[in-house]
Amino acid sequence: MNQPPSRAMKMAQYLVGLLLLLTPTLLIWQHFGMTRVLELSPRQPHGARVTDDRYEKGNTVASLVQTRDALVMRCELGMAYQWPFCKLQFLLGEGGKGVDFSQFDTITFDMNYEGPSPRKIRLYLINFEPELSTVDDWNSQRFNQIEFELPAQPTFTIPVNLLRTADWWKDMRKVPLAQTYTRLDNVTAVELSTGGIGRAQVVTMELRSIQFRGKWISKTRLLMYLVYAWIACGIFGLSLSLLHFRSGLLASQSRLELLATINKALELEARELADQAHTDPLTGALNRQGLREALMRRLQTPEHYGEGMAVVFMDLDHFKQINDRHGHNTGDEVLRHFAAIIRREVRASDKLVRWGGEEFLLVCPETHIEHAAMLAEKLRVAMTTQEWPHGLRVTSSFGVTELKPEEDIGAAITRADSALYAAKSNGRNRVEVA
Repeated sequence: MNQPPSRAMKMAQYLVGLLLLLTPTLLIWQHFGMTRVLELSPRQPHGARVTDDRYEKGNTVASLVQTRDALVMRCELGMAYQWPFCKLQFLLGEGGKGVDFSQFDTITFDMNYEGPSPRKIRLYLINFEPELSTVDDWNSQRFNQIEFELPAQPTFTIPVNLLRTADWWKDMRKVPLAQTYTRLDNVTAVELSTGGIGRAQVVTMELRSIQFRGKWISKTRLLMYLVYAWIACGIFGLSLSLLHFRSGLLASQSRLELLATINKALELEARELADQAHTDPLTGALNRQGLREALMRRLQTPEHYGEGMAVVFMDLDHFKQINDRHGHNTGDEVLRHFAAIIRREVRASDKLVRWGGEEFLLVCPETHIEHAAMLAEKLRVAMTTQEWPHGLRVTSSFGVTELKPEEDIGAAITRADSALYAAKSNGRNRVEVA
């Protein structure tokens, strides 16, 4: 029998649908959006300042004027120092704490330059690295550098991957070859410096903005995350499918075994089953074939397994005397009345079976032995308070048991029959539990 998809299987289907929706959405967003921008400008000055070569005993003088639209550095280059320079510096952190620039791809400048040719500038991204740098030594930080000639237009873009570790810094710090790579994960300062100019001159740089642009998540990393997500979803779905298949197989095996046990316990032959009706024509209670069908239907609802099932065996006391003294017609009336009382007092899910003669069997699903014993006592009392045909006084005895785990129902019926025998031996009109 096919089982409906479990909640976990439905969740796996939802995950696949979600991934089918998210995968193209994230790729499109990564391509056209997901842009991260860090701007250095008068609006975001980040501690802008100028420095020159006077601390190297030079005579270059740099000054900074900040307007609403630009940062203007005026540089009067002197020749007292061998390599005169002016720098416009943006401080992004202190104490060795900087900004991660590793996800930026491009740098866009908006600036004007007035000065002698060649119109060259240097850009430094200064990176603090605990294994190489110390807080009290500015030059211990890695100087990532690019020097280039300015184009004619004021706005232009260069790729970040053109930056290289400065040769003068590698020589000065005697950095091992394996550590001469570009590194931008903890940038503490950005510097814009004049290029190599061999004579005294005045240079003016008017910087409106520098924008560092990149993606919050690189395309490579996003693809890696999506692949991981699809692999995890596939493993999850495959595991659920295997568990679902195994659960269905075990349930089918269990139902087949239980069906075989019921057939054996009730000792029903195939030819006899075809000839018998499901109910007893006199009392309207089930007969043994009817009980078999009821138990088979219970197999179709596996969610009820393991919730307990009680068996109550009952017998009319001194029924033979009623037949002998008042005739079989009166006996039949008593049996019909007895069955009607039982059906009135029990649940619709409880199955009343005429087992033979004046013996009846009550099968109570989802019932433990304590409640079954209480029900039997309730039925016993009901028998003593009813009006019976011809003013008879009728009582009954009850044997109660509960189907044990992994036990076939035949064993439970036998145990209930033994309890009924004990009730009769102990004086009748009583309930015994086994």
